[in-house]
Amino acid sequence: MPNFHWTTSGGESARQNLPSQPELGSRMPPSSEDNPSPVLQTNGEGVICYGNPASEPLLQVWGCGLGDRLNSPLQGAVAEVSRSGEPREVTCVCGSAYYQFKLVPLASGRWVNLYGWEMTADLGVSANGEGMVQNLSRLWEQAKVRSRNNSQELQLKIWECLSVQQHLREQQRQLNAIFQEAGIGIALLDREGRILRTNPALQRMLERQEEELQGIAFLEAIALQDALDPPLAEAKAEIQAAIAQCQSLPHKLEVCCRNQKGISFWISLGLSVIQVAGAQPPCFMVLIEDISEGKLSRDALQLTQFAIDAAADIVLWILPSGQFAYANEAAARALGYETQQLLGRSFQEIAPDFATANWDEFWQSMQQQRSFAFETRLQRGNGEIFPVDLTVNGIEFNHHQYICAFARDITERKQTEEALRMAQERSERLLLNIFPASVAKQLKQQAHDNGQMGAAAIAQRFEDVTVLFADIVGFTHLCSRCTPSDLVHILNDIFSTFDRLTQERGLEKIKTIGDAYMAVGGLPEPQENNAEAVAELALAMMDEAARFSVQSGEPIILRVGLATGPVVAGVIGLNKFSYDLWGDTVNLASRMESLGVPGCIQVTQQAYERLRHRYVFEKRGKLQVKGKGETIAYLLKRRR
Repeated sequence: MPNFHWTTSGGESARQNLPSQPELGSRMPPSSEDNPSPVLQTNGEGVICYGNPASEPLLQVWGCGLGDRLNSPLQGAVAEVSRSGEPREVTCVCGSAYYQFKLVPLASGRWVNLYGWEMTADLGVSANGEGMVQNLSRLWEQAKVRSRNNSQELQLKIWECLSVQQHLREQQRQLNAIFQEAGIGIALLDREGRILRTNPALQRMLERQEEELQGIAFLEAIALQDALDPPLAEAKAEIQAAIAQCQSLPHKLEVCCRNQKGISFWISLGLSVIQVAGAQPPCFMVLIEDISEGKLSRDALQLTQFAIDAAADIVLWILPSGQFAYANEAAARALGYETQQLLGRSFQEIAPDFATANWDEFWQSMQQQRSFAFETRLQRGNGEIFPVDLTVNGIEFNHHQYICAFARDITERKQTEEALRMAQERSERLLLNIFPASVAKQLKQQAHDNGQMGAAAIAQRFEDVTVLFADIVGFTHLCSRCTPSDLVHILNDIFSTFDRLTQERGLEKIKTIGDAYMAVGGLPEPQENNAEAVAELALAMMDEAARFSVQSGEPIILRVGLATGPVVAGVIGLNKFSYDLWGDTVNLASRMESLGVPGCIQVTQQAYERLRHRYVFEKRGKLQVKGKGETIAYLLKRRR
């Protein structure tokens, strides 16, 4: 490995924690030194343990080196990959260049390898592809002077580079196709809000060519018009503030614009920051949709509805003072007034959730926001209060300002929703008490699709699980000495404790059969350490059995069997169905229990191989197992 002269701040104490050269070399690809792209390795805390020659320029820009903590936008991603143990890809900035890094955890997150390649900013993927071709040429020249023993390695490198190049070109093609063919307008803005690029849909809206739009301020290009919904100054200020603070707009804006031909039209506008990991956002993306036709139709429909006196819902026109200017017959009936009586009242009198002191503030907000929809309460003439869905709209009609309110009594809906919610909660709890969450979800989907839960069998094969059977020794003798209620009470205490131990270890209880308890690790979600988790459960069960013996005065002795291997799990039948397991692994676990030693945990050869490094075992020898013949078994004694 080359001896880079990097500037570091870690000192000797940081270097003492680096892995040895042999240890490091065993984890890095043999081609890392000759790789034209940066290759790094850190420990789980982000301290740099290795870097190939191509990574030296990046580390110099980031101001860190061998033995230092990684001082770059990748630091947070390294910590996340080390914790999760899952690889991920991250884009970051180094000076004026963009890099894509793939972070791969090793040794359960103890080390993280970082494989990088340079990418061009924004839409410059093709330049990156040309750089890759140059890299391929350089690799080919190097290959001519290498020995024939390295030819296979070189071919793999070339294949990887070609694959990446093809992937980048395909990404570029797809992104360009989406950008060009999108039905809505799209604009890319720089940090100052100037237009970098526009798509054809936006160019058609604004009646301008892309060359005319490039470099000018976005607000100048769309030419906002003064409109009541929302006011020009408010919309412009909101967009300017978002650009100045480098923030996305929290909601879409509806504004009126004018194109190059002087034609006004309404648009829905959303502005979002395009994030680049670890760097300042390089630009904004604006999505613009022409909503002129829909807005005009909506306004016309609302004006038509205002004139319908026989509407089924409550319709009220409210003056700036809060008094009613109009109430339809449905409003009078629902609120318990004559129409003329209602017109002499104010909105504050029938809406207990609206304080009179806050009316002016509410009216002003209506002039700005123009429309609200929410749930509230109204009060009848007899004092009865009922829930409603209320929609209020600020409108101008015949040069006068009004609020038009639509209200619908939702008492029955609320009662139905509450009853349905309680029933759903009961069903959810019942299903989750019987089935794993993923299986319960499948059963509910069956009921939704077919109208019947369990209409089709659910089955899935799992290649790596560990099955546990636990049985109370001498249970028949215990039954003869206890009353039925005492016996059930003892079993309930024991199995409830076993349930808690199973849940704490992320395992799945399958069922109880008499005095036997069955659990499994590694399904329905894969669990890498399922054998260890089930072994810990077995040891905890033994401890709890001893505690029960002391508390109850009855000898509670367990016999436990474990087996590791593949199983089939699922739900069969149409009624009284349950989640169960099938296969040789299940049968072996049951035989390990039934042929086991009281007070001991007996495991199969396969389970022993998985656990022998963390637990102490005693070899019991060969057992004659029905259907399997002679089988070697071990007794799990304790943790190492």
